[in-house]
Amino acid sequence: MSWPLDPTVYLGLAAAFFGHAWLARRVDDAQPKHTFYFGLGLLTLWVALETPIDTISDHYLDSVHMLQHVLLGFVAPPLMLLGLSPQMAGWLAPIPFVRAITEPIAAQVIAASVMVAWHLPSLYDATLHSESLHVIEHLTFIGSGLVLYWPILEATSAHARWRLSPGLKLLYLLAATLPQDAIALVLLFSREPFYEFYVHVPRLVDSLTPIIDQTLAGAVLMVLGKATILVAGLAVFFRWFGREHAADSASLGWHV
Repeated sequence: MSWPLDPTVYLGLAAAFFGHAWLARRVDDAQPKHTFYFGLGLLTLWVALETPIDTISDHYLDSVHMLQHVLLGFVAPPLMLLGLSPQMAGWLAPIPFVRAITEPIAAQVIAASVMVAWHLPSLYDATLHSESLHVIEHLTFIGSGLVLYWPILEATSAHARWRLSPGLKLLYLLAATLPQDAIALVLLFSREPFYEFYVHVPRLVDSLTPIIDQTLAGAVLMVLGKATILVAGLAVFFRWFGREHAADSASLGWHV
């Protein structure tokens, strides 16, 4: 239950914070809410990487490891993107490859590939034996999450070549659940340990066997991962509904 202390995590968080502040000073549409959301995203990264969540996931429980992955890949990235104003996103879009990898199809392929690849038993176990590989895994989860949500949020999607309609955004989010569901279902229903590393770790609770822990990991990915995407979907839907309602009201008022 010890708290980790990794200076590189704090350096990364500080660099992101001051980079965001620097960018906010160079635009005229940045608001306090952007700093709030970006800070909330950085706080989520800190919770995932610098609390006992990291210790337990690295040494004891696959289910907590999966919670860490959800925080890194599905919770922190949209919060960080909400921290960008349209002009701030406009500064980032021209960076080489940013616009290419954040187009809807490319974003889906990248996010799905990262999700599936790192949860293959060979790579998953390898990250738990190699700290440097584990760092790369975490960085790619964060990066793929940013890429995945970029076409959905208003400020960032405004700079895409292919802008999705609200209906297509909902279908996009539905498609984004498929890779995580596939992994979750395997973990939920497999009666054999999928990850060898967690077979040999000490048991924090005797009744929490490797199979039960693995089932919980699948449930965490299925429920919490889908919940984060559901929140994004509801935001898209209600924004869409609000615009349609306003348009209908304006039309009726015009005729009256």
